[in-house]
Amino acid sequence: MKKILLIISMFMVFMIGYGKEKALDVNMEAGAKIPSFQLRDFSGKYTNSRKIFNNGKPTLLVLAAEWCPYCRSELPDVQKFYEENKDNVNVVVVFTRRKTNLSETKKYAEESKFTFPVYYDADDSIMKGFKANSIPYNIKIENSKIQEILGGTMQYDAIKSAFGIE
Repeated sequence: MKKILLIISMFMVFMIGYGKEKALDVNMEAGAKIPSFQLRDFSGKYTNSRKIFNNGKPTLLVLAAEWCPYCRSELPDVQKFYEENKDNVNVVVVFTRRKTNLSETKKYAEESKFTFPVYYDADDSIMKGFKANSIPYNIKIENSKIQEILGGTMQYDAIKSAFGIE
């Protein structure tokens, strides 16, 4: 009887240990493949990152926060870039939960009249997975591979240049 309990206990430990979703961990080198992960929009709906990153268009991924003055400076330029290039370039903005909450972030995005796709990093997994220690943090992605880490605050002309748009 003890053997059966021991075997069942070991099986349960094994199942619990492997049942957890693996944390996002992105190799932040140019050319590195980004593992699939879930993006959560403001209404709680999830989208698989592959659906966006593998749709044949390059992607500008921006990690931002509504309270960040540099983000507030950059995001209107990201909006302008999105409006002019949405047929040829994906724009994905992920807002962090650090120092804020969903309702404040949602209010900011609505008041700013952003039309680019916005997502919320409710558990900080995306910020941690992309090793973003500062915001804004901009990454150029194509076919789920990092093409270039664009770094911090970018203005409109720099964003266009990064995507080869004159």
